[in-house]
Amino acid sequence: MIDTDHPIEYRKASTLEVRHAQRTIELIAAPYDEVVEVEYRGRWITESFDREAFAGVHGEVTVNRAHDLEQPLGKVVDLHPNDPRGLRAELKISRTAAGNDMLELADDGLLSASVAFRVFAGGEQWSIDKRSRKVTRAKLVHIALTGDPAYKGAKVLAVRTADQPPPVRTATPNLDRIRLEMMAEKAGVTLDA
Repeated sequence: MIDTDHPIEYRKASTLEVRHAQRTIELIAAPYDEVVEVEYRGRWITESFDREAFAGVHGEVTVNRAHDLEQPLGKVVDLHPNDPRGLRAELKISRTAAGNDMLELADDGLLSASVAFRVFAGGEQWSIDKRSRKVTRAKLVHIALTGDPAYKGAKVLAVRTADQPPPVRTATPNLDRIRLEMMAEKAGVTLDA
């Protein structure tokens, strides 16, 4: 049973592989036993996912941009909770302009994943001082593609292409702007609007 007193929580991960022709991204959505500092209900704690946290995970899981449910990008087509690295997911990205941008950004290593999850009742273990928790049972709500992962072990595994010529490049002004903004931010430069 899901504990509805627990809100949906968000944690970032990294992309592992992008397959352009198949329009799929393979990633570790939630790495196991990696301790990170996260904000939890207005305070900072350390957190990790137990290897059994997503055992038996199933159901329809959507993919969106930066946890914005109004920016759908695709859906999860397969989940592998028994991967020793963490919850491995295969995403099918829709054939849209936004989907094309996400495939390119993920392939360039500029995007990773962030999971939204809800803890099941009794699905967490807290330290005595309540500054650290291990998530032991959770439901995956959705996966978001984002540029800032919380979990370093959550990463893209592959961007795959078929044995066919690469797609013809089309103009990508939004993607170009995002890349420029990311490079400017890294360089400490502010761009004019």
